[in-house]
Amino acid sequence: MKTKALANIESAQTLIDCKQFTSSVHCSYYAVFQYMKHMLANTTNKPIALVDQDAHKGDSSHEYILTEIKNRINKDSRTVRNFTETVRLLKNDRVEADYHLRNFTDIESITCKDHAVGLIANLKTYFGNL
Repeated sequence: MKTKALANIESAQTLIDCKQFTSSVHCSYYAVFQYMKHMLANTTNKPIALVDQDAHKGDSSHEYILTEIKNRINKDSRTVRNFTETVRLLKNDRVEADYHLRNFTDIESITCKDHAVGLIANLKTYFGNL
């Protein structure tokens, strides 16, 4: 998952360079989602194997992964809230990019990629560079 996540960050940049701004948003979001899955599978704090992450019951898989990450971040509530809100904002942008008529600008797509890079950096801070 880590390799896929990092490839998605590179793909987002390539799409931005090619002026495919809306398409880049998809890659930015999935980089974060895949990195969260990687961290959950490799953390020492109640790890969840990838196969078990995919076999959960209840909420959407994306919300499940975010909730499990959030529950393992050993920081103050404001830090956890900011992380969660940023992931959800990026996810909302991804839904807009994938399923709606919205066209993202260069600034918006770069902002999404920057959010993804920052969120991955935060995950490394919270869990270590696994």
